[in-house]
Amino acid sequence: MRLPLSINSLNEVVRVHVMVCSSMSQQEIWIEELKQFLRIPSVGTTPEHAPDVRRCAEFTRDLLAAAGLHNVGLIQGDGHPMVYGEWLGAPGQPTVLFYGHYDVQPPDPLHEWVSGPFAPEVRGDDIFARGAADDKGQVYLQIKAVEQLMRRDGKLPVNVRFLIEGEEESGGEVLEHFVASGDPRLQADAAIVCDTEMFAPNLPTLCVGLRGIVYGEIHLRTGATDLHSGVYGGAAPNAIQAICEVIAALKDRDGRIHVEGFYDRVTQPTAAERAAWATLPFNENEYREKEVKVSALTGEAGFDVFERTWSRPTLEVHGIRGGFIGEGAKTVIPCSAVAKVSARLVPDQRPDEAVAQLQAAVRKACPRGATAEFKLLHAAPPSVVNTGNRFIECAAEAMKQVFGKETVYIRSGGSIPVVGLFDKHLGIPSVMMGFGLPDDNLHAPNEKFHLPNLFRGIDAMGRYLELLGS
Repeated sequence: MRLPLSINSLNEVVRVHVMVCSSMSQQEIWIEELKQFLRIPSVGTTPEHAPDVRRCAEFTRDLLAAAGLHNVGLIQGDGHPMVYGEWLGAPGQPTVLFYGHYDVQPPDPLHEWVSGPFAPEVRGDDIFARGAADDKGQVYLQIKAVEQLMRRDGKLPVNVRFLIEGEEESGGEVLEHFVASGDPRLQADAAIVCDTEMFAPNLPTLCVGLRGIVYGEIHLRTGATDLHSGVYGGAAPNAIQAICEVIAALKDRDGRIHVEGFYDRVTQPTAAERAAWATLPFNENEYREKEVKVSALTGEAGFDVFERTWSRPTLEVHGIRGGFIGEGAKTVIPCSAVAKVSARLVPDQRPDEAVAQLQAAVRKACPRGATAEFKLLHAAPPSVVNTGNRFIECAAEAMKQVFGKETVYIRSGGSIPVVGLFDKHLGIPSVMMGFGLPDDNLHAPNEKFHLPNLFRGIDAMGRYLELLGS
């Protein structure tokens, strides 16, 4: 269903904003402006929201312009537009490329939201809305950090570029082609990505490793048409049964992936990394009960939770389509089925090899009377960033100064494809300096962003730019 803006136009948004600002504190102004951002239902995965996505791109553009950036505008490809802006008035200083995305995941299931997904509401110290943490809230703090420095000093200590896309949640093909093109607007010494989370509240965190991804579909067919289960049951192959057999053959109950060659390139974390992970404040039972919210954890035997989620590959099933799933009864033997699956990759696995391995494994596991193939939808490589560079070190120091604690280094089980693209095509490291929290409900109902992290994130990002320029 279409979820329209509660305010009819961006002009009206700006007018209301100006009216209330005179009686509000700076933090209240930020919250009100972020609410305007979050009200736009920029669901990039559904065609009916294309006008909303465009409107959100324009809103983002206006935020960059208001912050004092130059050459601000939209970069249009075959999909949703990217938003660009720059300030290059610090000769001899490094250039950082801020990356983020303004598109969001679909809000379903709607009935599980306490407040509307596009009706942002502050409850306690959190703001609830789709995109609050992923990634509008974190894009917003990047922009505001730059704006604060510009207002105070009339200039920035380093050169900055912004590239904010609208297809991160739907594949990002426009961005991929743009980064690969070698466009001079992307020339930078490092990228800043605020699409990650802190390990725990009040614990400054830098993410230095990401898993890659291969996402695709298994298409299976057993015949030309669905059949009556009474007349043909016991003789005709069942596509749902067959696709379940294929999936079961790819991974066993102990979490071991049975795809030939899949583990050949997997590298283990260093002893120093494991030692650092062991010092993190972590209680497995609390993690299971409060964060994962399940009765038991599963996964590959012989590896702890950090290894299973950060440094081991996985294979997951996201949905199966086929047969009859409506109300009532229909005794049908389905002739086709589709399963959406993904594999998370770790260093030094290669997406192209993983795709070929999965295709071969699906063909091999296909039962008699069926044909099956794996079709790739999108892929991205894994990445690990060297912590011994100036851009990471300054980020760790900035976080430490603002939060008052030593910054910790972690990996993430998720995938941010642009990090690999920046490394491959631009040859620059990515500083993954995020301010989300583990319980922010990304991609789920009641997504939130912790407002103290918004405010400290603005401070930390500004301090980071100062340290880089000193």
